[in-house]
Amino acid sequence: MRTEEKIEKEYIRIKSLFNEIDDKQLSLLEGAFVECARLKVELDDLHKIIVRTGLVKVHQSNYDMQKELPVSKLIVKSRANYLNYIAKLSNILGRNIDDDEDSDLEDFE
Repeated sequence: MRTEEKIEKEYIRIKSLFNEIDDKQLSLLEGAFVECARLKVELDDLHKIIVRTGLVKVHQSNYDMQKELPVSKLIVKSRANYLNYIAKLSNILGRNIDDDEDSDLEDFE
């Protein structure tokens, strides 16, 4: 599957979690959905590289000589960005769920 197709599939998955959100909020979150999908696909690709190469290259005859590979720095930054987006989207989704529960309680009273 091509990268663009993976991103589109992940975008649809993320957006589907927000079916209960009103149209204005959904429109506002559009960019976050896209960026979060991109980051997820990028992380998956970086993980495949890490499985093949590892994070550190060690000299064959002197184990004290090590070289950090560029992918080790990239994955840390990408993970942080992805987790930031996920946390923010989760908070938004959580607030809407809580708001709905609160209004149900008000109806009960």
